[in-house]
Amino acid sequence: MTITTEDAGPIVRVRNACCTLGGRRVLDDVSLDVLRGQVVVLIGPSGAGKTTLLRSLNHLEQIDGGEILIDGESIGHRDLTSRKKVGTSELARRRREIGFVFQHFNLFPHMTAAENIWNAPVRVLGTPKRTAIDEATALLERVGLADKAQSRPSQLSGGQQQRVAIARALAMRPKVMLFDEPTSALDVEMVGEVLTVMRELAQENMTMVIVTHEMRFARDVADRIVVMDAGRIIEDAPPETLFSNPVHERTKTFLSTID
Repeated sequence: MTITTEDAGPIVRVRNACCTLGGRRVLDDVSLDVLRGQVVVLIGPSGAGKTTLLRSLNHLEQIDGGEILIDGESIGHRDLTSRKKVGTSELARRRREIGFVFQHFNLFPHMTAAENIWNAPVRVLGTPKRTAIDEATALLERVGLADKAQSRPSQLSGGQQQRVAIARALAMRPKVMLFDEPTSALDVEMVGEVLTVMRELAQENMTMVIVTHEMRFARDVADRIVVMDAGRIIEDAPPETLFSNPVHERTKTFLSTID
């Protein structure tokens, strides 16, 4: 990964983030920076706070304290001085630059694969329909589904649906892509086709934050592995360091329980 002078500095900046859900502190004073072009993988036991942290990056979960900045702009507040919450339309604008790929695809069942991709750029970004359709066609080819443009989600396998979901997120030209266990709902034989697309995005220097249990993928693709436990970041290291010489005992315990 090459970071130029003008790109230096984190595109994602989390500072002392806290979040309480159902009376339980699920994020506890979390701070994290992600540079442009970096791939950061979040790992840790169930309930560690990984998905909550990921969802807070585009304000799907609201933090109780601290701050989250995407490309220098607060995701939840108008500015850092007044601390007033951002309005609905402004929040929608800020979210446009953050792609989110969920576990369960969330495609519109009544739309074709192509329509699922070009609909948002037309409705949200004001992209001319013909341009958006052409871009959707190119994105389907990019994720290996050029022949599935007119298929509805019910006619696609889980892996194919997830690749359409990735293409849909890319259609909004995001600055950051967030992935929440993107292969967890897939049959084993379909996992590889989704990970292949994500590997290609990493090679293209797409900034990504990924929650996954696919450790081989994390080892191969991540610039950094961030380990969470009980709502805190307990370790943050390059994969070669973390997997060969973890420092925290909880990290050692967690790694010993996975393949």
